[in-house]
Amino acid sequence: MKITKFEQSGVIFETNGGFRLALDIGKYTPLEKLAGVTADAVIVSHIHGDHFSLDQIKKLSPKKLYLGSECKEALGRAKFPFEIVEIKAGDHIDTGGIVVDIFSVDHGPNASPSLRDNFGFLITVDGEKIYFAGEMFYESGIEVKNLEVDYAFFPIGTFYTFGPNEAFNFAKKFKKIGKIILMHYEKTPETRNQFLKLSEGHFVVE
Repeated sequence: MKITKFEQSGVIFETNGGFRLALDIGKYTPLEKLAGVTADAVIVSHIHGDHFSLDQIKKLSPKKLYLGSECKEALGRAKFPFEIVEIKAGDHIDTGGIVVDIFSVDHGPNASPSLRDNFGFLITVDGEKIYFAGEMFYESGIEVKNLEVDYAFFPIGTFYTFGPNEAFNFAKKFKKIGKIILMHYEKTPETRNQFLKLSEGHFVVE
């Protein structure tokens, strides 16, 4: 498996066989950065533009786009060169050998307007397990005390998501995390340093 991180919460997971799943590559990733970058499928956690941007999706040229009802309605009745698949919490999808279990997470009181859909994901790629918290402000979603993952993606931007302390305290509730990958800190770069300091001796952080 190969992981390529983009701005905010954007990421592409690539299997050993070459299938590429893009997740939450939104408006903060410049289109020119996606020149020559493609994805076989795209999945979107929620409707906010830093996670859901039609321009970035088109640039990736996917065959399938997975998204919730709120995002699907925003697309209207326009025709697109990719299949649109509506998803909801509790769904289990297998796309190109990448398995994704979908759950709802709480974006907190500062997200405006309140969201109908806001997903986190438990993803398996080439036998490796990935926990993607999405835009989590309050601890929510699936139970993690018995969960062992190779990678955990946590937001630490504060205000709309966990801050460093909240993310660290949540990480300690997992049975095992191989490596933590941080998200959503570009506008608050000091939060990354705060999390790194908290994690010394506890977690491997990328």
